[in-house]
Amino acid sequence: MIIQIIFTIVLGTQFVIAEDWDSDVVNTDLEAYNVKLFSEGYTIPWGMAFLPDGSLLVNDISGKMYKVSENGERKIEIKGLPDVYYRGQGGLLDVETHRNFQKNNVVYISYSDVIDKPFKNISFTAVAKAELIKDELKNLRVIYRTNDTHYSSSPYHFGSRIAIDEKYIYFSIGDRGKQNDAQDTFLPSGKIHRINLDGSIPIDNPFLDRNGNTSSIFCYGNRNPQGLAFDSSGRLWELEHGPKGGDELNIIEKGKNYGWPVITYGVNYNGTKITDITHKEGMEQPIWHWTPSIAVCGMKIYEGEEFPSWNENILVTSLKFEYLERVVVKDRKMVEREIIYEPGSRVRDVEIDTFGNIYVALENPGRIVKLSKLR
Repeated sequence: MIIQIIFTIVLGTQFVIAEDWDSDVVNTDLEAYNVKLFSEGYTIPWGMAFLPDGSLLVNDISGKMYKVSENGERKIEIKGLPDVYYRGQGGLLDVETHRNFQKNNVVYISYSDVIDKPFKNISFTAVAKAELIKDELKNLRVIYRTNDTHYSSSPYHFGSRIAIDEKYIYFSIGDRGKQNDAQDTFLPSGKIHRINLDGSIPIDNPFLDRNGNTSSIFCYGNRNPQGLAFDSSGRLWELEHGPKGGDELNIIEKGKNYGWPVITYGVNYNGTKITDITHKEGMEQPIWHWTPSIAVCGMKIYEGEEFPSWNENILVTSLKFEYLERVVVKDRKMVEREIIYEPGSRVRDVEIDTFGNIYVALENPGRIVKLSKLR
């Protein structure tokens, strides 16, 4: 099976950019498309999810959620959000809808939860479930929250992406800046977690907590995962930030150890070594790694009619180099890459509507653009 992934690197792509958003045209190796401004006025549009009526939910890192109409002309702020710790890399993070949203109106959000302490706030990643009724979240219930002892004043490495299949919610939590915690399966940081759609813990999860109860942890050794997406065969793909070098693309599997910080292709930001090894028995190798880092973030695997030659492509965003890239993976090896979009802004997330149009969340200024087939 061939998986093609979309990143942002320039390898033969021709960009023809006009002053008017509506007339921006991009020609790539396989497809050509128009770029149009879809929605604007965000701090950082961190996560996106489509509703069945074609409107788009957008989580802004500042703690606000918006519903944007199908044509992008109307943006409504959603009420009923929980308190969010907006500092550093923390804030309102990802959003996904239940597969049966049309009947139950259920959405899931991840965010940095906060505990007020004298003289400082401490925080950790949490996941909540709610019903979106008109323009308000109702019956909000926190379905993942770790023990207060794990909360920290660190503003780093919250994760957090959500991916949902028919039975489970998968979500990522970074190592919170304490790299060795990623190898401790009694600690929640530096992990991909799996819970049932109602928030309970699957009895066949691979690890136990200190009390001997089944844990929400699904795999470990992940530094700061900010991309999660399923392909058409049901495999779960992950993107995680490396340090200085060593951003990773992984296939996530139950109980596996992805190595951080025992093995890595990166070094500390000051150039010093983290480890002398990149391989170790019992630890997974990435499908691909970016060294130097491109600062990977959101991802999606393309399915749609707008760009048929990109079907089964994974759409991957780059914060540092400000692009969207297409990568081809065959037999668990990267065989081809192409930068397909360079907006001149940090690329935070990517989403696909039911027709196959691609929506890209950008920073500075915070906005969302729509990529549609050139006709």
